[in-house]
Formats: sequence, C-alpha cells, structure tokens
Amino acid sequence: MLFALGVLVFALGLLASIALHEVGHLVPAKKFGVKVTQYMVGFGPTVWSRKNGETEYGVKAIPMGGYIRMIGMVPPAKAASRWPRRMADLVEDFRRTARDEVRREDESRQFYLLSVPKRVVIMMGGPLVNLALYVILMTTVLCAIGTQQLSNTLGAVSECIVPASTSVPADGSCPTGAPDSPAAQAGLRAGDEIVSINGVRTQDWDDTVSIIEKAAGTALTLEIRRDGREQTLTVTPVENTKYVDGTSTQTKTVGMIGASSTYEFQRMSLIDVPGELTSQFAQGAERLAGLPMRVWELFGTVFNGDPRDPEGAVGVVGLGRIGGEIASTSQIKTLEKVQFLLALLASLNLLLFLFNMLPLLPLDGGHVAGALYEGARRGIAKRRNRPDPGHVDTAQMLPVMYGVASVMILVSLLIFYADIVSPIKLFG
Repeated sequence: MLFALGVLVFALGLLASIALHEVGHLVPAKKFGVKVTQYMVGFGPTVWSRKNGETEYGVKAIPMGGYIRMIGMVPPAKAASRWPRRMADLVEDFRRTARDEVRREDESRQFYLLSVPKRVVIMMGGPLVNLALYVILMTTVLCAIGTQQLSNTLGAVSECIVPASTSVPADGSCPTGAPDSPAAQAGLRAGDEIVSINGVRTQDWDDTVSIIEKAAGTALTLEIRRDGREQTLTVTPVENTKYVDGTSTQTKTVGMIGASSTYEFQRMSLIDVPGELTSQFAQGAERLAGLPMRVWELFGTVFNGDPRDPEGAVGVVGLGRIGGEIASTSQIKTLEKVQFLLALLASLNLLLFLFNMLPLLPLDGGHVAGALYEGARRGIAKRRNRPDPGHVDTAQMLPVMYGVASVMILVSLLIFYADIVSPIKLFG
C-alpha cells in the first residue's frame, strides 16, 4: 500500500507539473488574443474532455507531456520549399492541415502574427512555470524541512580506536592492541550533544571534528547536553590514522576520541537559498549535458546485462518506482520520506525547465529560438534600410522536428525498457 501511495503521489505531482506547464502557455496566449482550440494533459486517446467557450480541455491516456493547440502556428507559404520533393510534400501537407484550422473570422488571432516578444512570452511561459515550481518546492524543502546534516549529537560511542586499514573481528569486538576509546573513558554516551569545546561553541560536527583532530594528546573540556541538562566532561584525543575521505585509500594521522555523529534535519536560512538553488541549477545543467553519455550506457544495461548506474538516465516509470520505494521503506523516517519526495518533484521540474529550453523544435526552446531569429533578421534589415524579410517559415523545419521527435521517442523507449527490466533501487 505504501509503495502504491508513493507512486500515486509522484504521478499526481508529475501530472500537476505538466498541467501547470501548459497553463503557462495558455494564459499568455489567451491574454494576447490567440485562439486556443485545445488544452490537453497527456498524449494519445482522449480519456476525458470538456469544451468551455472556444477551448476544449481534456486529459489523454499517456501522461508523458501535454500541449495547447493555437491556430496559425505556421505562416502561409511565401516560396517553394527547398526540400526534396517527397519531404516538400510532407511540409506542405503539414502546413495545409495547420492552415485549415484558421477560419476567416479568426485571421487576426493567429500565433505567427504576434510580435516577437509576445511569442517568446507564450513559449517561455510553460518552462518558467516549471522553474517557479522548482524554486517553491526546493525552498520549502530547504527552509521548512531542512536537509540532513551531521550534527553535534553523538550517534554511537565505540569501545576502542581502530586505525585505518586494520581489520575488525567478525563479532565486532576490538582488535588486539587497539587503544581504548577516550570518549567511552570520559563517560560520553550516544545521544549526548556537544555544545562547546574549551569554552568555544561548536556550530556543527565539522567544527567539532576539526578541533578534536588537532588536539591529539591534549585534554579537552567538553560541555555536553544530556537529557536536557548540561554537563562538563574532560576527554583526551589519541593519535590515530584515518582515511582522508570516504573513497580514498590515503590516510592521515589525527586526534580521535572514538565517537560518531548522527544526521539531523537542519533548516537553511532564506538568505542562503539563492546560492544553493544556483548551485543545483548548475548541477542540473551539467547532468543534462551529460545525458547522451548516460543514455549510451543504457545500451550496455539493456543488451549486455551490465549493472544499472544509480546516477544514470531514468524515466518517468523509474522515478515513479523510486517514489514508491521511498514511501514503503522502513529504513528512513516519515519526515525523510516527505523531504525526498518533495525534492524529487522539485528536481523533475528543474529538468523539465532545462530540457524544454533546449533550442530544438518541437521543444519550447526551439520556438523561442525561431522567434528570436526572426526578430534579429528583421532588426538587421531595418538598420540596413532593406525590405522586411517577413516571418520565419517554421513549417520548413518539419523534417528537423521529425528527426528530433524520433530520437526523443527512441530514447524514451530505451529508458522505459531499462526502468522495467533493470530498475534503479535505492535500498538493497
């Protein structure tokens, strides 16, 4: 039940993101007077629809996107197509179908007749809604819930200090010759919160570790909070070797007391949010740039049985399964589940923004690029006192749209298949 609930929450969040994306196109289109004949969430057969005024609103069977249908997306032909005959015929068939939607009384309400700024506003409206959703959701996560950070509350106190690369017996007992834990000798317990060291208040676990590592053989006065009461203990770190980081084989010699921290949710100040969101935005752009390589790696998973990269490409089905896995696991607490699902939906909206802004038709970014190109071309002609070159004939880009759409469909099918046969699993 919890797995199904997680999938349902993610699915509803995805549908809401898609629906609001299309609202971002719909509202400015109607504001600027363009006739919108359809507003649809999903593709394929229509599951439900209702007409309100001149617009049909509905939901389709495949929740992989959505669209609004505006009349006059392509202008009338000005010259013969330069494509080979068969492709030129497809272009003109496409144009004819699009132009057939334009009735005589609606001639002035066509999309292509709008000014360049208005067309850009309409086409960017959808992605900007996704960007706004990302900012709202992630700000909620960072400021209202927080992110898990190592705290000054002790999670465990060991009996001894084990040097790096030293094997620990299978029963978990201390290896022969391992020095006793200074933390245990001082009377520290799991659940104690370190408030200050030598009178200096420690802000987080990094501060605490930094002081301890520099104090091998030096007695430290620890002020701790236990069961709501503050106490003072004295502990003397012992010199020991530890790995430089979690993935390194290099070691360093530092002071240690034999205690580990716990993770706690720490809320971020609203002032710090813009910097964090900027960092996440850059990471998202970097991941999108690396998508072709991650898709290529899926061929090894699908055809050679290679293990699935947990950081690799994942589709809607895979994300839904991850949402279900998070909701159903007993390894994390409820607040962590809520935080993860909200962050997952926020990341999805960031991806929708970045992906849709790619300057490729039929994506929104492709239409924006076409409008900007038309505006630049007209501006250059005006400055040079040349005739207005007119509207850019986007219908001529139909072969490119077919190519991009075909690649997107093939990639989607590949990711869909990989999500079914070799899903990414977060827990075991």
